[in-house]
Amino acid sequence: MRGIIRTAAITLVGALALAGIGPASNALFGKDVTIMVDGQTVDTVKIVSATVGAFLTREDITLSSRDAVSPSLSTPVTSGMVIDVQRARPVSLVVDGQGGVYWTYGTTVGRVIEALGLSETSIQVSLPSDTAVPLSGIGLIVDIGHDVSVTAGGQTQTVHAFGTVLDALAVVGFTPDADDIVTPAPGTILTDAMAITAIKVDVQTITRQVDVPFDINNTNDSSLAKGKVVIETPGVVGTDEQTVVQTLHDGQVFSEDITATVRLKDPVTQVQRTGTKVTAPAVATPDPGTAQAIAYQMIQDRGWGDDQYACLVSLWNHESGWRVNAANPDGAYGIPQALPGSKMGSAGADWQTNPATQITWGLGYITGRYGTPCGAWGHWQSTGWY
Repeated sequence: MRGIIRTAAITLVGALALAGIGPASNALFGKDVTIMVDGQTVDTVKIVSATVGAFLTREDITLSSRDAVSPSLSTPVTSGMVIDVQRARPVSLVVDGQGGVYWTYGTTVGRVIEALGLSETSIQVSLPSDTAVPLSGIGLIVDIGHDVSVTAGGQTQTVHAFGTVLDALAVVGFTPDADDIVTPAPGTILTDAMAITAIKVDVQTITRQVDVPFDINNTNDSSLAKGKVVIETPGVVGTDEQTVVQTLHDGQVFSEDITATVRLKDPVTQVQRTGTKVTAPAVATPDPGTAQAIAYQMIQDRGWGDDQYACLVSLWNHESGWRVNAANPDGAYGIPQALPGSKMGSAGADWQTNPATQITWGLGYITGRYGTPCGAWGHWQSTGWY
């Protein structure tokens, strides 16, 4: 920042001594001329004839290129003339963190602020307003207030603050330490509508007891009904003591690290048996000549009992309803729902229409894959297919 603010009658106290002007030095001149330096009358002298510039030189008043003189230096001196000299002063000025040299005619900090077009009620200044600004200059820091949004401790509010993010946090009573998370950084200069977030970070160490689940040792038991569980040794939950380092954000656990675990009580494994026995549903004796009658005879011929017949009836009731021509969009066909249906050709060329051919193939498939119809039925109950 560099420039000169020209204001009316800005004063420089003590300019008379610098100018070397005395009341007897111009006694022989005839015109009354008043000299003012920075708004202060330093002398009234008499002069016969001269320009303003020549007169000031004769009076040993040296001007810099930034000083202002009124009237101009080439103006002839007239009786009653007032010559106004304003001295320029450098101010090392920092406004909201931006610095530079600012030249001014202001002789006090207050007049410098006024020349900048600022109101002292809306800013913060590093020096009192009545502080004199010497010709050698002065350093001045000006903070312009900003409305900013501050979220701290989970609460958001709008505040008017000066300076940096740290200053805005001070307004809401939040003093961050090295562990806290502040965005933007604490030293960031404030701007209008800036959003500031401050998270209080704390670390604590705790101990806690946690359950240790028990294992299950299971044995399938074909003497028990399918799905029935008999517990021989009940399982017992164990206990561990953990040492935990927790990181808290605004008082809430954000993350944790288990640094040590001590076993207080071992878990006890549960020993149990689970039934796998499939109980065949009760079915009536099939009508002679039906597909079920053919299947019943084939079951007996294989040495299987009525329970296996009952399992087969339930299985194929779900698959096809015992319909010879039952067809599924995926290609399955017939009473046993062979996929594809042509597989049943291995049992006979009339596989598409003869229930005996289809049942013969179906019982062969069941025997090879599941051992018995009840084995197939048990699998179907678990999966919905066989």
